[in-house]
Amino acid sequence: MPRAGYDFSTVRIRGFERRLGLTTLRTLASLPVAAVDAWRVLRRVRPACVVGVGAYASGPVVAEASVLGIPTLALEMDAHLGWTNRILSMLVDRVCLSFPVPGREEGKYVYTGRPIRPGLLTARREDGLRRFGLDPDVPVVLVFGGSLGARSLNTAATEAFVGTSTPYSVLHVTGQQGYEAALAASETGGNPRYQAHAYLHDFELALAAADVAVSRAGGSVAELLARGIPSVLVPFPAATADHQTKNARTLEDHGAAVMVPDAELDGRRLAAEVEGILVPATRAEMSARALSLARPDAATRIADEIVQLAGLSQAPTP
Repeated sequence: MPRAGYDFSTVRIRGFERRLGLTTLRTLASLPVAAVDAWRVLRRVRPACVVGVGAYASGPVVAEASVLGIPTLALEMDAHLGWTNRILSMLVDRVCLSFPVPGREEGKYVYTGRPIRPGLLTARREDGLRRFGLDPDVPVVLVFGGSLGARSLNTAATEAFVGTSTPYSVLHVTGQQGYEAALAASETGGNPRYQAHAYLHDFELALAAADVAVSRAGGSVAELLARGIPSVLVPFPAATADHQTKNARTLEDHGAAVMVPDAELDGRRLAAEVEGILVPATRAEMSARALSLARPDAATRIADEIVQLAGLSQAPTP
């Protein structure tokens, strides 16, 4: 954050576990310390508006700001309200939702979408195809599991795409831990249209080139929607409150994705799901559904809410 030019302050608080134990007791003990830290930040910054993005560290700051009469906003990044935002939603002036949440359509709730980097929207398909040396007449399947990769995705992808020639190109972003295995498999496999990459600093070009994506169901789902990319989503089973399953199910219910539980994923299932989506009529329909759910201007929508709140009242001095 400092390297990007932003002021940075910390709040000393521990994360919550969803069961009673020593860690939970330590977290409760940290709350008074966090409250003091939050008060010091508010006193020093004197904000016109305070925004929380769902992490537990935002709780004390947003809650104290609300009590002090400072306009507040909570941003929910997933398809359900997390533990912190469920509490803060009772205090804040506005709740911005990244996805529609049943029962939270009116009042202080606003469906803004999840903000994404502008470069993901402006990248051009032809630049992506050129970057990776891909045939513009052949569909492109992008497989990725986040910056660290995902073992089950990597295993299924190599089983599905490496050992046989495919009528589509495959860009597989493995993460550092899975790269050597994928590279070794590709060197002995028989698919010249398969590429493995440990990490891509220009990931926006891979998204621009993609016709179908295979991924986890965290924050990347907003990027897929904004680009109108149909997807096979494999939720990370250990995600907090199983929020990735909720994200994936939201897209599946809207016809923008197919969800495959991690325990059911293998090469055969993955290849079948990808080939089903690549049917032209299916791909076009799913792409249209993804775009209908997208909010590419989410950052602007959220900024508008913040500006409006900041102008409602003069923030008092803590």
